[in-house]
Amino acid sequence: MASDIAGLVSILFGVIVVSAASTWTARAGAKGELTRNGSVGLRTRHTQTSDSAWQAGHAAALPLLTRTVWVAVITIVLAALVQLSSGGPWGILVGVCGMVVEVIMLVVATRAANRAAKDAESFPT
Repeated sequence: MASDIAGLVSILFGVIVVSAASTWTARAGAKGELTRNGSVGLRTRHTQTSDSAWQAGHAAALPLLTRTVWVAVITIVLAALVQLSSGGPWGILVGVCGMVVEVIMLVVATRAANRAAKDAESFPT
C-alpha cells in the first residue's frame, strides 16, 4: 500500500514538472525572455536559425503546451480517485497515461513550433 502511494506521488510529481516546465519554456520563448540557446527550449533545425524563428516557434507551441496544465489537473484528480477506490497499481496507471498524453502534446507542439519557425524564416518581418 505504501509503495503504491509512493509510486503514485512520484509519477504525479513528474506530470506536474512536465506541464510546468513546458508551459514556462514556451511562454518565455514566445515573449523573448528565453533567448535562443542549445540547452532549453523547443530546439529544432528551424527554431535555431534565428531569434525571430525561435520566438515564432515558441509562440506557435504555447497554446497547446498551456493545455498541459489541464492534463496535469485532470490526471491528478483521476489518479487520486482511482487509487482511493481501487487501490493497487491503478492510480499509477492513470498517472502514466497522463504523462503519455503530455509527451504526445509536447511532440505535436514541437512540430507546430518547427512549422512556424520555418514560416518565419520564409517571411521575415
